Amino acid sequence: MELATAHGAHLHVLFVVYETVYGSTPAFSSYEVFLEQIADEAEEVAENIVEDATERDIDSTMSVLRGVPPKKILEHAGNNDIDLITMGKRGATGVEPPHMGSVTNRVLRGADVPVLPV
Repeated sequence: MELATAHGAHLHVLFVVYETVYGSTPAFSSYEVFLEQIADEAEEVAENIVEDATERDIDSTMSVLRGVPPKKILEHAGNNDIDLITMGKRGATGVEPPHMGSVTNRVLRGADVPVLPV
């Protein structure tokens, strides 16, 4: 948010729910229910971030997507004229410093814009 404020930037809050091939089938299953719960929780977190940004007079939007995270992040950046991707350095697997999470690593290697791991 400090970068957005300093540069008068629009903040895109993005959360990608990892959806494997099993989650994309039309059959309603417990896995689908699980993905929906994650998406609902992600939406709540993203809404809170946008609310905080709004209180700081930062223009912002949020998106909760489903799919393969690196691919969806790069697609979102390309489709929305993103100038900088800022994302967590470590992933959910508990990678210890100085190593980076696999999603961040893939985004770094595939991005056409700068990526700032934090």
